[in-house]
Amino acid sequence: MPNGKIPALRLKQWLSDWDGYEFEETAQRRKPEPYIYLFSMPANQLRKLSDVYRREREVEATEGIQRARDDNRTSRIRRYIKYGYPFGDLRADQQNEENLSLRKPGWLPTAIVVNVLTSQDRARRGRKIKPAHQASFSQSKGGAFELNTPSEDIFEDGDVRPFEVIDGQHRLWAFDETDDLPGDFELPVVAFVGLDIAWQAYLFWSINVSPKRINPSHAFDLYPLLRTQDWLEKTGEIAVYREARAQELVEWLYKHPKSVWVGKINMLGQKGEGRVSQAAWIRSILASYLGTGRGKGRHGLFHAPVHNEEPLGWSRPQQVAFIMLFWEYLAEEIRQQVPDWAEHYINEERDPLFDRSSMLNQDMGVRAVNAAVNDLFLNAALSGEISDWHFNADNDTDTSAEDITRALRSLRVKPLAGLLRSVAQTLARFDWRSVDGPYVKGTDAEILKRAFRGSGGYTLLVRNLLSHLVTEGDGQVAHLAEAASEGDVE
Repeated sequence: MPNGKIPALRLKQWLSDWDGYEFEETAQRRKPEPYIYLFSMPANQLRKLSDVYRREREVEATEGIQRARDDNRTSRIRRYIKYGYPFGDLRADQQNEENLSLRKPGWLPTAIVVNVLTSQDRARRGRKIKPAHQASFSQSKGGAFELNTPSEDIFEDGDVRPFEVIDGQHRLWAFDETDDLPGDFELPVVAFVGLDIAWQAYLFWSINVSPKRINPSHAFDLYPLLRTQDWLEKTGEIAVYREARAQELVEWLYKHPKSVWVGKINMLGQKGEGRVSQAAWIRSILASYLGTGRGKGRHGLFHAPVHNEEPLGWSRPQQVAFIMLFWEYLAEEIRQQVPDWAEHYINEERDPLFDRSSMLNQDMGVRAVNAAVNDLFLNAALSGEISDWHFNADNDTDTSAEDITRALRSLRVKPLAGLLRSVAQTLARFDWRSVDGPYVKGTDAEILKRAFRGSGGYTLLVRNLLSHLVTEGDGQVAHLAEAASEGDVE
């Protein structure tokens, strides 16, 4: 087989400031070339022309930077290439006809990073590369660059190959001795030339260790459709988004100055810091607004497909503002209406919302309120009764107090706010006293309050809330509550 010639692109990645940096050849950190190259190569050819030098304790030479080969990881990549994600990640007993729709193309668009050895490079594992085994870049008269490679057939066991892999070794190993994958599957390659080993170690660290992954919560803001993908739900990746989002929502309820819950959530599990814990709030939001609808679970307003198979495109500031405004309205309605149950607290100079004996300030009550509100407004969204609420945050990466305040201001003038107010007005009239509340013991109410504490108490409370909304709410609220009651789940 004759030497190969592969078209390549040359990129200059060098700053003049770097010329003043410390470069020391004795420390295997000689000054690098200012150019890198980009080309593609069939996987089988690249594998035959490449060496991977792994860090080994028993070897004194320092050239190895790679981790040991992980056959499980290599197999997983091989399955991904063939079947895509998530089918390739399913257990063998799950890779059946029922899940065939989960197969996707297994693209590998990320480049393999290699170093092209030169005659100036040190020996690798006690051997130098032979001149006939070297690869090199050249430029034609027309200005185009090409990579000149030796034939893969001339190498014998122990010969040093022209490429040493800096990053992407497991992707390359996935093509080892397998009939499952075609050898002409091409891989993108980024090549350094004569890059000293200390710089290779630095590059490996900068690629694999230093960068921070994108916030999953931010990713779901950018692409709302990801929230409804069944393949994400089946493989559990969506939990990363949901848990991160739930924690962030709770944190803003706790610290935003316009939140009625500011400073009143027990964020660290400490005594005297608040009645309802951060963990309870997070579980509540996961089970309501961010519910997946799997099993007996609820479909979440922020998560379920409601418009052409896509969810509401509400960003983080909008989601925080929605929850905050409901609780603000509920607190206002309790103070303004002063229903009988709340009057008992006020007569004793106790806060009907945040007294320890108020179910609104207990884990079960918070969970039940969020569940009922979620169910009503999900039905409103599904029936087209929630007009689209557009809001552009100043910062699309991090949630800010200013964006939440602006989202609140934007929401207050929407018809959606009127519906929130109507639901709050109705729920304010529900008797939120627990069995320990004022004037409960010794009355007919005590039996029901004790039932809320027993097995199935949460389900009973939610059903009582929905029944109350049906009988006490105005036309729209009653209609939505009735629809929610028909689809009520635990």
